Amino acid sequence: MLLIAPLLVLCMLSAGGPGQTRGQEADRRTDRSRRELLDRLASGDEEQRIDSLVRICALLRDEPDAIETPVITSIGAALQRDSSPVVRALAARALEICAGNLGAGQGDQASAALLDALGKERELAVLKAVIYALARYPQPGASTLIPFLKNKRSELRAAAAYALAEIGDPASSQALAEILRRGGKDEDAFARSQAARGLGRVGGHDSVDLLTNALSNDRSQEVRREAAHALGRVATSQDAKAIEALRNATLSNDPYLVSAAENAVANINSRNP
Repeated sequence: MLLIAPLLVLCMLSAGGPGQTRGQEADRRTDRSRRELLDRLASGDEEQRIDSLVRICALLRDEPDAIETPVITSIGAALQRDSSPVVRALAARALEICAGNLGAGQGDQASAALLDALGKERELAVLKAVIYALARYPQPGASTLIPFLKNKRSELRAAAAYALAEIGDPASSQALAEILRRGGKDEDAFARSQAARGLGRVGGHDSVDLLTNALSNDRSQEVRREAAHALGRVATSQDAKAIEALRNATLSNDPYLVSAAENAVANINSRNP
């Protein structure tokens, strides 16, 4: 009988104690739950596949450690081959969510799936989701997105302009400038606003005249606001027309434009005391 207590203690120590046992059991339950989600994504009906991806998106957002290669593989397969546009759009969204937490190999795998979908997808909603996701993958994204700035569908032009502004690749500056230079219909106002934002990041001083013209003459207040923000980044105190346009914008009835113009002038002055 005297040996029982030491043996019990020894068994508990060799098992890592009750806390470790509970932790291991929790990990096993998490693994099982993850496998069940991936199984339902691969072979469930449409409603089950949608539910699985919604849960996977939440898991990737809340638990970055859950991002493993089999998860990326399953999401990529759903994006490329699932028959449901809703599932494919959710798969693109899942790859967008996890972009910042992927290892090198995983990032290549995810971006390859997105680029493949970009070339084959025909559903507008899915294409938009893919383009927004590629904004988180700058290395392959910019060169493949530039042609979408001339797409006949305004929503894709807008999505591409947003993504290119996010990526901030100088190679896109000429294409973004062309979007802003063209002006156009009100349906392209978001695309022009994002082109202005992108030029503020990558356009350099060559963009000052174009941004000044957008600030003074574009019909969209959102475009004018982004042009003001951009001028605050690329203009200097020697750019008299830009400074004049910004000062005029501070007299606008749009409080957001006034704030953007005032901040831009302050930023320019801080760089050129």
